[in-house]
Amino acid sequence: MRRAAAALACLLLGILPAAAQPAAPLSSQMQLLAADRAFSRLSVTHGRAYAFLAMAMPNAQLFGIAGAPPVQGRQQAFRALARQQSGRMGWEPLAAGVSSDGRMGWTDGRWEVTQRGQPVSRGYYLTVWVKDHRNAWKVQASMNSGAAAPAIR
Repeated sequence: MRRAAAALACLLLGILPAAAQPAAPLSSQMQLLAADRAFSRLSVTHGRAYAFLAMAMPNAQLFGIAGAPPVQGRQQAFRALARQQSGRMGWEPLAAGVSSDGRMGWTDGRWEVTQRGQPVSRGYYLTVWVKDHRNAWKVQASMNSGAAAPAIR
């Protein structure tokens, strides 16, 4: 009986200090996933061109616009996306990774473009992220692959 009471006391003493501590900050990976989801929300709400302008580094690269060569620079990517934009593009990350120094990372997942609430194309993406001078995640490179969405029957 004494052993059980002592074990219970040790258990409680071990748990209580941990429970009293403030919650740990979000991991770098969780922060990166949150940045990617915020990037998607901007795209759905304001368009992909605006989202890229808001979330990309000045020297960012954009790959995968209608088979064209990569677009160099945030402003040029904004113009290219604004010209070809139709429908709303949103995405959901499936995975992420962060470098050991926490300054660079990647996300990948599925994207979908909808028009009038119906999917018109979908595919997969890979985004390379870096931290800017304010320690915020910014897009360094964005790549998509995909095809027209199957007809809904």
